Amino acid sequence: MVRNMPGNNSGPRFARRQKGATLVIAVLILVLVMMTGITAVSTSNTQVRLAGNLQFEDSAMNHAETAITTAENWLSTGTNYANAGFSTYDAATSPQLLPIGRLAGLASPRNSALTMAWRDSADADGGNPANSVSAGGNAAQRYFIELMSTNNRLQGSSQVLGGRTSAGCNQVNTYLITARGVSARGATKFVQSFYSVLSCPA
Repeated sequence: MVRNMPGNNSGPRFARRQKGATLVIAVLILVLVMMTGITAVSTSNTQVRLAGNLQFEDSAMNHAETAITTAENWLSTGTNYANAGFSTYDAATSPQLLPIGRLAGLASPRNSALTMAWRDSADADGGNPANSVSAGGNAAQRYFIELMSTNNRLQGSSQVLGGRTSAGCNQVNTYLITARGVSARGATKFVQSFYSVLSCPA
């Protein structure tokens, strides 16, 4: 028969002296692990949202750049650069073509690309007239073109080249193309481009 001797920490007396310290430490570690997990999940969700927002912004920018390209291609085709809409504004046939000073002469908010209501037809009451056109029928890609100047001589060009008169064209019309792109989630981007087209008389 073995008896518990004084000073012997084994047996029931040692078990009674435990105050639950191991349990408290284990709970604290579990709480810390749980908080680390919650933080990781929250950070991950935020990053997913940020990546999604960037994707929608890129989509809107792509739409705006496509509209710019469409307008530039239209201007460089045939004699479109000399369209009558650049002389007299015609909301019925060419709402996207603005003569010199047309936009600046409108009342706010219709005189700024950032605040205007982009549309290719007027409201029923005529309150918001037409002012742009969709590129290729895609409402997410809209543009309008302002005539900025006419028959400017190209920088560094001359009527005399190599000692004789040049028959080459050295005059251009300059246009400001403003485009708006909208993504599926409503992100909006604006792009502007100055574009010049040779404008010598035939």
